[in-house]
Amino acid sequence: MIELHTVPTANGYKVSIMLEELGLPYRTVAYDLMRGENFKPEYLAMNPVGRLPLIIDHDHEPALTLYGTAAILLYLSDKTQRFMPSNATARARVYAWLGIISSDIGPAYSGQFVFNVIAQEKIPFAIEFYNKLCLRMIASMELQLARSEFLAGEHYTIADILGYPVAAMSMKRYPGNFDAHPHIGRWAATLAARPAVQRGMKVPG
Repeated sequence: MIELHTVPTANGYKVSIMLEELGLPYRTVAYDLMRGENFKPEYLAMNPVGRLPLIIDHDHEPALTLYGTAAILLYLSDKTQRFMPSNATARARVYAWLGIISSDIGPAYSGQFVFNVIAQEKIPFAIEFYNKLCLRMIASMELQLARSEFLAGEHYTIADILGYPVAAMSMKRYPGNFDAHPHIGRWAATLAARPAVQRGMKVPG
């Protein structure tokens, strides 16, 4: 049994979608970020970073605790031998997009959210900087999806699972729609139609 510690955010949905796609049995432990439940000593003992999601694989001996969406998806893919190409070149493309989403697109949207939504003081330079950065990141995805059906090529992989919640939530917030990015819109609609994606986007319920 896998224990999923999560929240209803884009990051949380990445792992719940993966678990639903794999059909692995799991139970959910939900956290309230507004109440700071992720900073309680018992959670920090599992993850000193204090962020979510996190899994505990009780089927592993000893039980394995893992934090980080890309790391979790790679681990689960390796565990089940699914959603990762066997060809080395194709795998490298998946690794590249895991890095782009985790290191470039994700942080761009984190900054955009902070300065546009959370910050009490609206700093024009910071808002403009992150808005432009997000648009540049979207452009990179649009270009890739104009070339191939999925992010890393012609097959659905963990790169798509990692990227979809960002498109479904963060990109829907800014710029608000995919009118100027039809290839992302086509890709997002394809993924949104998958039953496992629909289930994963409702966890925790």
